[in-house]
Amino acid sequence: MTAHSPASLMPTAPPFEDPALEFDFPGCDAERMTWQEVEGSEGRIEFWDAASQTAWIAREGGPDHAGPSGQLAAMLERICLVRGSPIRAYGATYLMERDAQGKPRRVMMADQTIYLRPRVWKSDGMAIVKGRDPLPDVIMEVDHTTDVRRNKLEVYQSWGFPELWVEVPNAVARSRPKGLEPGLTIHVLEDGAYTRVSRSRAFPEWPAGLIHLALNEPELSSLTMGELTRVGRALGEREGTGPDDDLLLSAFRRQARLAGHAQGRAEGRTLGREEGWREGQEEGRRQGRQDGIQARLADHRALLARQTLRKFDAETARQLAQRLQGIRDLAALAAVGDWIIDCASGSELISRLTASDVSGDLSQPPTP
Repeated sequence: MTAHSPASLMPTAPPFEDPALEFDFPGCDAERMTWQEVEGSEGRIEFWDAASQTAWIAREGGPDHAGPSGQLAAMLERICLVRGSPIRAYGATYLMERDAQGKPRRVMMADQTIYLRPRVWKSDGMAIVKGRDPLPDVIMEVDHTTDVRRNKLEVYQSWGFPELWVEVPNAVARSRPKGLEPGLTIHVLEDGAYTRVSRSRAFPEWPAGLIHLALNEPELSSLTMGELTRVGRALGEREGTGPDDDLLLSAFRRQARLAGHAQGRAEGRTLGREEGWREGQEEGRRQGRQDGIQARLADHRALLARQTLRKFDAETARQLAQRLQGIRDLAALAAVGDWIIDCASGSELISRLTASDVSGDLSQPPTP
């Protein structure tokens, strides 16, 4: 199975057959409900079991629970623009297992449901059905006051979902289950069992630490925007698509080119055809060189932030990314790369940057 292909319809793990009455879903209240009552309920249904006619309903919700799912959907829109093809985030969607008569047997709900190729599944307005529909490429659960590690994770595994993200928001919740710390955990299915990994496979090399950082930002930072661009490019390379394949972005680009041509023609008529042409060529060369330099600087800054994340932590990477915006010299950025290797801690690295003239040449460390 590849991360960018529709997930397998059938799981390889054995079915999850534990008695429903022994289920325990932290942060939820168990209530006797028929499926018809579940469909009409306004509560957040974590899990429903037909044998016991029991639904487990989340006690608490609110913006801190719903926020990461909405933030992820907004981030995927940015990735789509660069990739040049759509990604569909269906939000909270019923995931259903049916019995031999085709009736709902067990149903659960994820916080975010993502298809990298949305054309592979057409919603019937009800649910994603195990054994009938291609499974999503990524499922996300937000554990603000719940804990999927108890039972629900095992159900996801037995049904064969290829990649599961579990996000614990930075926002504090007094009712959060013990042992849950802020962060994002990625589980990928290997030989029928989940394995924790540090980077997404569906979204190439997207580190869990940077995903968590982005999901909790009030505004998307330059570090996050750089990662979204990188991931979009990597997905586009897989599909053979790019920004010009996105209808909206390609229209903007065409308008910009037409406006540039019109301005060039007007200037050419004013200054003379030959002189205007020479100046247009020179201006194009200068702009191209400048664009190339800016792209190299942006790529170098993003690489340094990723190296900082791997060696230290997400907060150090965020602070570093902010300070790197003032550096417009490739040699200075290379010096920062040496500092990342030399420094024993994130605080030492940030102290060096703070004590330096970040807009100038950092080839030499500051004198103590």
